[in-house]
Amino acid sequence: MRLAALLFLSVFLASSLPTLIDPARLRAHIRFLSSDLLEGRAVGTRGGQLTAEYLASAFAAAGARPAAPDGSYFQTVPLTGVTTLPATTLSLNNQPLSLGRDFVLSSFTQEASFSLSAPLVFVGHGIRAPEFQWDDYAGLDARGKIVVLFTGEPPSTDPAFFAGPALTYYGRWTYKFEQAARQGALGALIVHTDATATYPFTTVLNSFGRESIQLTRTPSTPALRLAGWISAPAASAAGLDLPALLARAGARGFTPQPLSLPVSVQFSAQVRSLVSQNVAALIPGSDSTLAQQHVLYSAHWDHLGLAPSGPDRIYNGAVDNASGCAILIELARAFAQVQPRPRRSILLLAVTAEESGLLGSLYYSRNPLLPLSALELNINVDGIPPGGKPGGILALGEDKKNVTPLIAEAARRHSLALKPDPRPEAGLMFRSDHFSFLRAGASAYSFNPVDVPGSFATEYNAKHYHQPSDEYSPNWDMTSLEIYSRFVLTLGLSAASR
Repeated sequence: MRLAALLFLSVFLASSLPTLIDPARLRAHIRFLSSDLLEGRAVGTRGGQLTAEYLASAFAAAGARPAAPDGSYFQTVPLTGVTTLPATTLSLNNQPLSLGRDFVLSSFTQEASFSLSAPLVFVGHGIRAPEFQWDDYAGLDARGKIVVLFTGEPPSTDPAFFAGPALTYYGRWTYKFEQAARQGALGALIVHTDATATYPFTTVLNSFGRESIQLTRTPSTPALRLAGWISAPAASAAGLDLPALLARAGARGFTPQPLSLPVSVQFSAQVRSLVSQNVAALIPGSDSTLAQQHVLYSAHWDHLGLAPSGPDRIYNGAVDNASGCAILIELARAFAQVQPRPRRSILLLAVTAEESGLLGSLYYSRNPLLPLSALELNINVDGIPPGGKPGGILALGEDKKNVTPLIAEAARRHSLALKPDPRPEAGLMFRSDHFSFLRAGASAYSFNPVDVPGSFATEYNAKHYHQPSDEYSPNWDMTSLEIYSRFVLTLGLSAASR
């Protein structure tokens, strides 16, 4: 079976691959999806609706079938938007803090207004990790309390203890809020430092300070009434000794510490219900007994929308992630033309609300259109920059179905060296949609080209990521996107055919 699959793949690659990925079509899709007309593709906006309709039409034109049970290309994702209003106040140790400068707040119970004061308890990094004999909540009844914590993890150089210097999911801010809710806390306040977060407080203000898009909560789901961040200068001015607290948080044997600082919150928000869509298309497998088994390609279609002010208010998101959506469309067209068709099905999923915390992929993982137990491999495509031939490929993910040899072979065929994560402490593993499928037990990867020649690619993270300058240009060199597309096509075809 392995030999037959490799022979089929070799013949296919030699005869068809160069014609199935067309950089001119990739360019055309990126140009439209990142145009000013779509106003940054924000969830719950007209631009977002136009994006979803465009993707459905493009999948249909490519020859991919609707994948939703109602015969459409749309999986409805119920969302709630919570916009914190300027009337919101936070006082810490009788020191009034400034919203949007010293702190940002939201409500995960999705309430419009409330007042509260509650005991504060410092819980270190807010981690419960039995496999590392670590429990920052040991002996604490968190009900009715607001926990105060840092992002990140206890310092380690031991790969067997919190993966050494690499960040595990325990260090991510999303985990901190999830764990605080599981503990029954009333609220959670993360004290930001550049060292523990690995990014400046302006990044928090630009993301958490916007409308908070959340999956619409069911009443039985644990949720924080209050969730927010405080800047290090504001926390220090209110009397917190951050170096001492951080040292305590990293020491084994940590126990929660009550903080004798009064806190008072007046919360006010605009709350709205909205409906968004995951866009899903299917290329059925040729083997009737294996058709439920499938390879899932994913890419998020949403971006940041409009800035409140500035000379260029539109976050066009050309690389992030018009590029991934364009590749998804071209993959649909390629698989629709493959003859003979692979034995397993190909599911193409453009997900919503990635920028709000991987919400579209999380919703899909809880409400899959095909059984997740039949998922061979998730290949996630996110943020592929233009430029020359990549020097290699970065595979962020986890193998649970022996796909590592397939990844290595696909990389070899396209002369792409498999490269290690250059910044494991930044937690890139947890910041794209493949992570939702990993958490659900699937083999899932985000593949990123590295060492891409060209000024835009070289400067992308420093100058263009999550900035209005992430714009398409007709001068783009499409070589990197073309090679990358052929790599993920090869890999998916191999996984669907073996």
